[in-house]
Amino acid sequence: MSDTTHLFPLGEEGPCACSQLRRAARKITAIYDHALQPAGISITQHALLVNVARAGEISRTALATKLGMDRTTLTRNLMPLEKLGLLVPAKSKDRRERLIQLSAKGLRKVHQSFELWRTAQRSFTSEMGVAKLKQFREVLRTAEEVAEKVSG
Repeated sequence: MSDTTHLFPLGEEGPCACSQLRRAARKITAIYDHALQPAGISITQHALLVNVARAGEISRTALATKLGMDRTTLTRNLMPLEKLGLLVPAKSKDRRERLIQLSAKGLRKVHQSFELWRTAQRSFTSEMGVAKLKQFREVLRTAEEVAEKVSG
């Protein structure tokens, strides 16, 4: 095998920020997914259920915006939750707007998964430290703002 590192030398910009962020995100996601296994849902599904629970009822568009997801990705992630009967349609005054809400089964699932999530969150916070976690969140907020600015 030949050495091709000279073909793509790292300049002053350093390693790819996106690759580093995605690698960290995969590892952190794995922590929460593992913790949520007893509830039978992933951290993505947990986040969806919690956000719907907090809203009471919410449109798909509003939920996608709140989570920074495109509607197609959101719909793909909502489908299993709807099939499990955790999310159900909610009545809307505007017939063009399709709202969703938690079912009674969905509310029970959120209560179950929230305690599991809380344990993972406390463990992660303990290992990282409160001060570093606060800095991490600030850096993530800034990175999100920069990404929005750069992407137009």
